[in-house]
Amino acid sequence: AFEVPDEISDNAAALLEPLSVGIWANRKAGTQIGTSLLIAGAGPIGLVTAQVARAEGATRIAVTDVNRTRLSAALASGATEVAVAGADDVIGEFDAFIDCSGSSAAINAGLRSVRPGGSVVLVGMGADELMLPLGLIQRRELHITGTFRYADTWPTAIALAASGRVHLDELVTGEFGLGDVEQALNAGRDPNSIKSVVRPAT
Repeated sequence: AFEVPDEISDNAAALLEPLSVGIWANRKAGTQIGTSLLIAGAGPIGLVTAQVARAEGATRIAVTDVNRTRLSAALASGATEVAVAGADDVIGEFDAFIDCSGSSAAINAGLRSVRPGGSVVLVGMGADELMLPLGLIQRRELHITGTFRYADTWPTAIALAASGRVHLDELVTGEFGLGDVEQALNAGRDPNSIKSVVRPAT
């Protein structure tokens, strides 16, 4: 268990777990000062992944999604550029690609945007099987890894949130009481919703 300092609001504390996912994904990608990073998916995980990348010093952070509202949230979360998946082209090559969408089309497009020797991190939960461009992967000698759990991320997550280097409160788009759990779950299906929290009465 970790103590949550007073600098972190209750809403932000509720998002420390997804933040840990973003921290682990960036570690797997090797994000550091000067990294160029492509992220597919501007849901909660994609947005915290972008915030962590910014905090780690990435200089180019591109985010793709089919939802324009979430792309606006991506810009607020530190993305330097956004693109509508399947419609807009992302220009240039990236050091790393993190998929937070689970979309086969997004993964294949992302793979093609990674420089030779670059890293690909698969975070999004998609289909059990996926067709990949094996020839391209071999020619570019891409490093591909999945993620399932994370390790030793909570101290970093707490430090990032407490210092203001990431902004989790902005990702909460709905607050509900304990008696409104069903409404909170339904709100999660709204494409313009990012993250809902349930707050028991005190």
